[in-house]
Amino acid sequence: MMKRTVNPARLAEGCVALLMGFGFLWLGLTRTFQHYVTPRTLPYLYFAAVALLAMAGLSFTKLFEVTHIRRYTHLLALLIPLVLLAASTNMEGLWNSPLFPANSDALKTATLQNETYTMQADGYAGRVLHGYDESNRTITVPESETFFWLTEIYTDPSPFLGFTVTTVGQVLKDARHFPEGNCFSPVRKLMTCCVADLYSVGFKCQYDQVQALSADAWVMVTGKLTMVDAGGGAQELRIVLDTLKTCAAPDEPYVYAY
Repeated sequence: MMKRTVNPARLAEGCVALLMGFGFLWLGLTRTFQHYVTPRTLPYLYFAAVALLAMAGLSFTKLFEVTHIRRYTHLLALLIPLVLLAASTNMEGLWNSPLFPANSDALKTATLQNETYTMQADGYAGRVLHGYDESNRTITVPESETFFWLTEIYTDPSPFLGFTVTTVGQVLKDARHFPEGNCFSPVRKLMTCCVADLYSVGFKCQYDQVQALSADAWVMVTGKLTMVDAGGGAQELRIVLDTLKTCAAPDEPYVYAY
C-alpha cells in the first residue's frame, strides 16, 4: 500500500490563503482598513476574506493530492500584499488596534446629538448635522462631520456669521497657503477612495501665535466665524480664534464626503 504524503504546494497554498483571509477579517473587525481605503469597501473586504478562507479550505482538502508538477509562483499574488500589509501596520502601530474600537470623538456628546441642523448645500440637502445651537449661536463640529460642515458653511456663510465654531484638526501653517503670517488651518484628511487621493480640508483660522504652533499637531480651536478684509477690496471667511489647545488624535484618521 502506497504511503500518503503531504503535498507541500497545497499546504503552502492553504496556509497563505488562510493568513490572508484572517488578515482581511482583522482589518474589517478593527476598522483598521480605513487607514487604507474608504469605508464603502468593507463589504468587499469581508467577501474577499470569505473567499480566501474557502480557498484555504479547498487546498487543505487536497492536502494529499499527488501531483508531478508543484507550482508556487501563483502564491506571490497573496504573499506580496500580505508582507506589505504586515509591514505597514507595524510601522503605523496598528497592531494595537482594539478588536472592537470605541468611538473617541472628542466632540461627540449626547447634547450634540440633540443639536441638529439640516443641510441646504446642493448634493447634500436634507442631511442632518449635529452640534448646531442656534440660541447660543455656536457650532461644535463633530470630527466625523467636518467635511459636511465645511461644505455647508462655505457654500453660503451668511447664516453662520458671528457664530462661535469649535473644531478639531491637524495644524497646517505652510506659508505658501497662508502668506498672511497670522493664519493656519486645523485640517482633516479627506478620502474619496483610498490613501492615494487624500487631500487636506479645514477652516481658515486667524491666530496671533501661529509661529508657536507645531506643524501636524492635533488641536481643538474655538473662535468666531467672521468675514475678514483680505486686501484689495476682497473678503474671506475665517475663524478668528478665542482659544486653542492641543488634543489627542481621533480614532478615525480621515473624513469622507458621504
